[in-house]
Amino acid sequence: MKENPSFSNMRRPKVLIVDDEPGLVRLLTLNLERMNRYEVLTVEDPNLALEAVVNSKPDLVILDWIMPTITGDDVADQIRADSRVGDTPILFLSAFIMKRDGPQEIAGYTAIAKPFGLNELVEAIDEQLSRAA
Repeated sequence: MKENPSFSNMRRPKVLIVDDEPGLVRLLTLNLERMNRYEVLTVEDPNLALEAVVNSKPDLVILDWIMPTITGDDVADQIRADSRVGDTPILFLSAFIMKRDGPQEIAGYTAIAKPFGLNELVEAIDEQLSRAA
């Protein structure tokens, strides 16, 4: 995995993972923190996502598309509607899009098809962070 020089001399970007699958959340957190490139925060209850975004002010939200009590699209709409955090970049993870090379777009957001590799995720994270910078 390549080192992204644009992040090497700065604070580690804060990434908030919102997903109702505890195993996936733990796996992503472990792998992303092990790289020491990102500060990783997590929320497993999507109903608490907006509060977490407002309180933590992440540089990027990684959001599952399908969750049991509220969809990722609805969570994204809540984030966009809040003037305090409405410009926070969002990266979707979804098992309901076709697997292709690289990220795709759903509902105007960048999305990665599940299952995905760590390299693919990191590239998408870095791309979103670069766009927002």
